[in-house]
Amino acid sequence: MPRVADHAQRRRQVVEATLRVMAARGMEGPTMAEVAAEAGVSVGLVQRYFPTKDEMLLLTFEHLGARLVERLKAAWEAGGPVKERLRRCLLELLPLDDERMTEIRVYQVFCGRATGNPALRRVQVTVHATARADLAATIARAQADGEVPAGRDPGEEAALLWALVDGLAMHACADPAGLPPALAERLVERQLDRLFG
Repeated sequence: MPRVADHAQRRRQVVEATLRVMAARGMEGPTMAEVAAEAGVSVGLVQRYFPTKDEMLLLTFEHLGARLVERLKAAWEAGGPVKERLRRCLLELLPLDDERMTEIRVYQVFCGRATGNPALRRVQVTVHATARADLAATIARAQADGEVPAGRDPGEEAALLWALVDGLAMHACADPAGLPPALAERLVERQLDRLFG
């Protein structure tokens, strides 16, 4: 009887291998051969699911995005005041542990490749715009509930928070000793104190 391949499982296997290789190699990104070796499959199988390196990177980025959305949902649904919920969500975007450090490294590789690839660039722009819009909507709701002062512009505050977290993630990944997790957390908290104060 012929063996039936679980294509979704194979894709996940390759994506997880891509993550491990990217975490180890950083900004250079993985080769198809490295990913195949890490996944324990042939280069041909990797190419069957991902004909180009950019397609492999895009699916890996989408996979990370789905994982992050689940963590953000859990952080938000843990309850509490909006400021505390927002703090938990923003901290999920920082490399405060090995899993998130890997995610930031993959994000950096993706952003580097996106500069020269219009398809990847569109995904990057969409991710950033969605994040800013979600932050602005959250800030506007908190403002309507009297938690954020009326004089604050939700769009500008969202852009500031997004830029802060994105920059902290990049610097903490590049120089963990220079920007340790405790400092990154304090800087996020300081910005939230200003926003909600």
